[in-house]
Amino acid sequence: MRRAARLFSVSLIAVLCAACAPRIEDTVLPARIDYACGGNRVLPVARGDGRRASVLIDGKEFVLMRAETAMQEKYSDGRLSLYLDGERAMLEQEGTVLLGPCTSPVPLPTAPRYR
Repeated sequence: MRRAARLFSVSLIAVLCAACAPRIEDTVLPARIDYACGGNRVLPVARGDGRRASVLIDGKEFVLMRAETAMQEKYSDGRLSLYLDGERAMLEQEGTVLLGPCTSPVPLPTAPRYR
């Protein structure tokens, strides 16, 4: 009986600790988003396999490769850089913001992140 009570107490503590742990959510970015930017401009972004993204600017497509960053995602070709952070996006060229801040016109789904 004592062993069962001890096991129950340990299980109860584990459940309570899990419930108190902070929940971290990441935005799930779809394969294509048409971000709404200032000046009634649209930034179409297509993400393929996660290693590259393409943007359409003034009718011209640019393919950018994934780069290291502290933000959720960054893609660049050395001159043009695309930053994606959840429902927000920004496009810059050689340090000058071309489009941004841009936002998704629809809420994007989130998923819990487990460590």
